[in-house]
Amino acid sequence: MNRSLHTLAVASALVLGAASAAAQTTTYEFGQLISGTGAPTDLPFATLTATLDGADVQFTLDAFGLDLFTGDAPFIGALAVDGDAAGTSVASVSGDAPVSLANGGGPGGGWSFRFDLTGQKGDRLTDDESVSWTWLGGAGQFEGFAAHVQGIDYGATTSAWYGNPSPVPEPGTLPMALASLGVLGLVARRRLRR
Repeated sequence: MNRSLHTLAVASALVLGAASAAAQTTTYEFGQLISGTGAPTDLPFATLTATLDGADVQFTLDAFGLDLFTGDAPFIGALAVDGDAAGTSVASVSGDAPVSLANGGGPGGGWSFRFDLTGQKGDRLTDDESVSWTWLGGAGQFEGFAAHVQGIDYGATTSAWYGNPSPVPEPGTLPMALASLGVLGLVARRRLRR
């Protein structure tokens, strides 16, 4: 094998290896009403960014549009998860709210478990706040999320559950890897012509 092609093969293996080792990130927007009445629908008010990191998941929940709701002090009290929390735990919590695992919850009470975002002394996630945490052992353990908005006032409704119709995947590393391979191929081709 000539030197240029060998260099191209080694570089391609490195790029593809780096692409497959990179973390996968998905962003979920909350705004679709699942349970409750009277609250605005289809207007995003929060995003959840989930990054898979080996067996763990790193989350960041940003509340940016709770002012869309009528009420004294709307807040996100929980994040229900359609999945399995067995053998998992929460670590590295930072930001404006506490995070702990709790059983059940979600729209209709039938979801597997939830991340509780409330604590003592009224700690909770309010408008223009965010919280980050790591779910140890959570990779591959979830299928969907629902955000519980509390402290709202729509007649008899003081809370409502909102889902995310479809996650928004972050730009993947595969397209970047393929672009890199294309550039390496052009370089190799130029060298072969010489």
